Amino acid sequence: MKLHYEIDGNNFAAAGEASSSVKRILKQLAVDPNIIRKVAIAMYEAEINVVIHADGGWADVEITPEAIKIVFNDNGPGIADIELAMQAGYSTASTKIRELGFGAGM
Repeated sequence: MKLHYEIDGNNFAAAGEASSSVKRILKQLAVDPNIIRKVAIAMYEAEINVVIHADGGWADVEITPEAIKIVFNDNGPGIADIELAMQAGYSTASTKIRELGFGAGM
């Protein structure tokens, strides 16, 4: 099964719709609940990053009996300084985003 989701940048009202949809589908397919939880969390984290840090993007999901493959693509600028980004607490999120409870960094 192949699924495609468009993700709008800065659209917090729609943030999480893709991950919720995949979670519902995995439940319908009777996938192990532990796997569903891990997939839903990982997918939501990536999805919210696209909403916060990129000007939108998309997620492609492929579900087979052997694996669940999720690929995110976004229109963002990328990470300018990966070494800095790996430091605990570092984030490029704006004050507004942090006030919403996002962008806390690693």
